[in-house]
Amino acid sequence: MSESKTSSLSSIYAVSEKQQAEIARLKWVKNIDIAPVPEQHRYEFVNTMVKQNFERMVIASKFGSMVIAALIIAVDVLNLPGLPEESRSFALYTHIALFFTLTCGYAAGIRLNINNPNISLAAFFVWGNFFRGSYTVAAYVMFYNMGASLDNISGAYAVFVGLISAGLYANKSYTIILGLVNAAVYTGVVLATSQSMRTTSNELFCGYAILAIAVFSANLLFQGFRQEFAMTKQVQDERNKAEELNTQLVGANEEVSRQMELLSEQAREIEISNTALQEKTIELEQERSTLENLNSALNIEQHKSEELLHNILPRAIAHRLKSGEENIANHFENVTVLFADIVGFTQLSASRPAWDVVSLLNRIFSAFDIFSEQYNLEKIKTIGDAYMIVGGLPEARDDHAEAVARMALEMLATVELLSKTLDAPIALRIGIHSGAVVAGVIGKKKFAYDLWGDTVNTASRMESHGEAGKIHVSEDVYVLLQEKFLFEKREKIEVKGKGMMQTWFLVGAK
Repeated sequence: MSESKTSSLSSIYAVSEKQQAEIARLKWVKNIDIAPVPEQHRYEFVNTMVKQNFERMVIASKFGSMVIAALIIAVDVLNLPGLPEESRSFALYTHIALFFTLTCGYAAGIRLNINNPNISLAAFFVWGNFFRGSYTVAAYVMFYNMGASLDNISGAYAVFVGLISAGLYANKSYTIILGLVNAAVYTGVVLATSQSMRTTSNELFCGYAILAIAVFSANLLFQGFRQEFAMTKQVQDERNKAEELNTQLVGANEEVSRQMELLSEQAREIEISNTALQEKTIELEQERSTLENLNSALNIEQHKSEELLHNILPRAIAHRLKSGEENIANHFENVTVLFADIVGFTQLSASRPAWDVVSLLNRIFSAFDIFSEQYNLEKIKTIGDAYMIVGGLPEARDDHAEAVARMALEMLATVELLSKTLDAPIALRIGIHSGAVVAGVIGKKKFAYDLWGDTVNTASRMESHGEAGKIHVSEDVYVLLQEKFLFEKREKIEVKGKGMMQTWFLVGAK
């Protein structure tokens, strides 16, 4: 068993040394700004970025080859737009070259398996840039031919830029260089083929604008990719720490049980062997020392258990439970309750694997938990894809409504960002209400801290009667926050159990 463990560790170190050697060989990898991703994840970050670029390039080449094939049939073979006879032959050859380039790129991408661990980071980078360069050369030859016979090529150029930058994650320097190179070549093509100064100005302006948009979009994609990767690693590290702590607790409990059984057996031996009292007395002293060590270990484990209890219940409530108090219930006159529900999550769950659904939900709720700690709010529970927090308890505070409103804006922005980066059609519907509640602990084994009262019901109604991507608040919340936040007044609505209510949408902070 030790040999297998040693070989496993050796393989891990071998992979690590291989990664370090590749980073040392590729100097450009060390110059990429990966903040806020930790430095120890640099290789994995760059590897993921390059492979995703390559995968999107393969998809774009497949789409482009189908489009060019359709153009060959429609423009070159059937001559539908009325292409001049003297240009048809050359255009056909150019389109065929472009189609051949795209098809070869797609075939090479399929053959170069992205999940193969034996393929180096440099191989993906070189293949990707080789295909991008060959496709660019073929495309510019076609632009030159088009410019010689047509008045405008900016529309076709927009499609070309979209294909070469589709899904591009790259640092700022690489993106700018790519944009400048294409701008220079495009300028040459326009100047060589344009018939008038006005046409030249229009074509150059359109081309530069298209390239600027592509460069800006690629930079935004890269920044979003870094944030998403850093958040994923943070959640993964926290999960690993929790699993390690759980393993330590299990081992400590087994050790305590074993020591207790040993003590019981030794005590029985002392009662039976009265004739060897002196020897047993010495053994008893030794066992007493062992017991003191166990007590120290138990104190340490008790401290760990208290920390776990504080993760489940508010700290003040946990102390009351430890002191022996059984029925814990309190009335709070001024609190703010928030309900959030992920719109479209049920449809998303039906179309994705279970592990993917749970992973996505965990990422969203982990981000919400970070916000609740940041604004010192109390998370009450999650039910499926619903999330509930409260401000103003168990310790009263004057800014409970403001803190909940600011967290709601953070939650809305986070889900919008994830929906864009993950291509997942999800949105968040939030409802907020302020008022009085009763809070307490229910249950004996799987106990929970929960809230009751009309305030909770009204907050839930605000959520269910709201709209996707908006924060729906009651008039009580509006009165508390109207000086610091912007609101959009809504027409009165019929709320079950409440009648007609005047409500608002929280837009943002002033």
